[in-house]
Amino acid sequence: MAPVRTRPDPLVPPSVPRMRARGAAVGRDSAGQGQQPARPGATTIADDAPFADARRQVILARVAACERTMATPHWYSFETAALLHGLWTFRLTDAVHLTQLVNPHIAREDDAITPRDQVVRHCTDLTEGDRTTVRGLPVTSLERTAVDCARSMRFPAALMTMDCALRHGADLRVVDRILRDAKGGRGVVQARQVRDLADPGSESPGESLVRGVLVEHGYPPPQTQARVTTALGDRWVDLGWPDAKVAVEFDGEVKYTTLAAGDPDGVRARERVRQAALEEVGWVVVRATWADLDEPAGFLGRLEAALHDRWHLMPEELPYVVGVTRWDVTGRGARALTRRPAR
Repeated sequence: MAPVRTRPDPLVPPSVPRMRARGAAVGRDSAGQGQQPARPGATTIADDAPFADARRQVILARVAACERTMATPHWYSFETAALLHGLWTFRLTDAVHLTQLVNPHIAREDDAITPRDQVVRHCTDLTEGDRTTVRGLPVTSLERTAVDCARSMRFPAALMTMDCALRHGADLRVVDRILRDAKGGRGVVQARQVRDLADPGSESPGESLVRGVLVEHGYPPPQTQARVTTALGDRWVDLGWPDAKVAVEFDGEVKYTTLAAGDPDGVRARERVRQAALEEVGWVVVRATWADLDEPAGFLGRLEAALHDRWHLMPEELPYVVGVTRWDVTGRGARALTRRPAR
């Protein structure tokens, strides 16, 4: 597990809409135009924000509706807790997940939730250490949330959320305790592999997702923030295999918008200079984008060509690269496979 190179900004939990009164609407459009049901007695706005942001607003509105109507003790959990903590999330469902200490099938006076209302209840014991509050809302702890997501999400998204939790101070000893207590439960096999491969050195959601996709396709886990000495001084690549001098750089929109401070052309020019410096010392840089997460064939093809040139193995042999372990995360989760002997 690589050390954290840069200190991360604090997690920023999102604001939850306020419920004005029982039966009131959540949102701006009192006429109901563009609204979606959040839960009986509440509606929320599907505004013009990008799809992911709009989905988050739907979930947050449903959380507000739950807080208005729930009477029994509960803690928001799984991906809903990840969202409320401010952890990295990817393609959330629009369901609200909450955990209770009583069987959710036992009728309660507040039990007006039906499947169409998109609220999923989980019944399990939560120790005091697995409970916390965020902005006054009852939520599972950072460690419990990371484990729940590791058990339930697709591997790349689960790895991304665990990376973020560890980057922001989640205690691995607590994670291990939660995993021991859950031994034999659904998703624990994958969760243990997510824990083993998680790396707080990952500096962005895109880097974590790409690393998850690589492992999912059988590649050895790359090093995060690999240090390269160039004529310009020390530079760090997002992901890399130093022995092969092959790097993967993730180009997200933020790099050329929010972080560009109004000068995207300047950012692109500096990236070209940086890449040229890396290439001068023998590194090959393969770039990935958000689109490659959906259709990775082109990106993986470029990576295979680069690794083939350095490791002199055919593409189908790359998962068996000498000196590394092949990881297989198909089926029941990630597992280390026997590596091929050196030839």
